[in-house]
Amino acid sequence: SSWVPITLTWAPSLRSHCGSSILLPGSVHFTAAPVWLAMVEGGSADEAKDASACAADDASDGDYVVLWGSYTQIFGVVLQTGAITNNRFGNFHHDDLIGRSYGSKVRPRRGGQWLALLRPNPELVTQSLVHRTQIIYHADISLLLVLLDAQPGRVICEAGTGSGSVSTSFARALRPGGKLFTFEFHQDRQRQAVADFDRYGLLDTIVSQHGDVCKQGFVNVPDGGVDGIFLDLPMPWLAIPHADKCLAHGSRIVTFSPCIEQIDKTAVEFRRDGRYFDVR
Repeated sequence: SSWVPITLTWAPSLRSHCGSSILLPGSVHFTAAPVWLAMVEGGSADEAKDASACAADDASDGDYVVLWGSYTQIFGVVLQTGAITNNRFGNFHHDDLIGRSYGSKVRPRRGGQWLALLRPNPELVTQSLVHRTQIIYHADISLLLVLLDAQPGRVICEAGTGSGSVSTSFARALRPGGKLFTFEFHQDRQRQAVADFDRYGLLDTIVSQHGDVCKQGFVNVPDGGVDGIFLDLPMPWLAIPHADKCLAHGSRIVTFSPCIEQIDKTAVEFRRDGRYFDVR
C-alpha cells in the first residue's frame, strides 16, 4: 500500500503513573478477545438484539442485502416489494428474493446467470459501495483497528468519512455499546454517507457530522471521552490541537497519509511540547 501509518499514545500523566507498562500495539490484538467474551457472557440487551438479527436467516422486505456475482461484481440492494434490480447478470425481481435464505443462489426470471444472496458485512460493503473518494481497503483497515485497539464499548472519532469504507468496519468493531463520531467536510458526501449508514443499519453506532475538524474541532464530542482518533485528511497536523481536548489519557491517534511530506509535518506537530510519545 502507498499509505503510511503513524500511531501515537496520548498520556501526558501516564509517564509517572504507568512508567513503561503501556501496552504496545502488538499486544492489544490479544486482549480484545477476552474482553469481548466477557461482555457476551454478561448478556446485554444490545447483544441479545444482535443475536436475534443473526438468527434471521431469510431476507425480508426492507433489508439491505448483497448480490455477489464475482470479486469485482458485487451489488448492494435494499429489497422492496415489486422492485427490480437490473445488472449484467439479468433482471432480478425483489419478490423472488424476499423470503430466500442468505447464502442462496438467486436467478433472474429469464436467462442470465445466478447471483449469491448474502448478508452484508464491512468487507462486502467496501467492495460494493460507490466510490465518492479514494477508499481504504481491509489490508490497511485491519492494521488500523489493531493500532487503535477498537473493541466493543469504546468511543472512536474519524475525520474524513469519505465513502464510509472504514466507518463500517469501525461500527462492527465497536458494537455493542460503542460509538463512532465521523466527520466529513464535504456536505454532499456527508449526506450520502448518512444515507448509506441508514441502509446498513448502523445509525445506532455511527454519529455522522458535517464539519472541518481542522478549523472547528471535534464538535459535540465529549471532552476527554475518546479512546482513539483516526485522521484521513490532507493536512492532519492542523487537527491535532483539537484532538488534545477530547482524547482520554492513554488513548491513541492513527493517521494515514500518502506523502512523506505530510507524515513529516504531522510528526513534528505530535512531538511539539512533548504532548505525545511513542510516535512512529
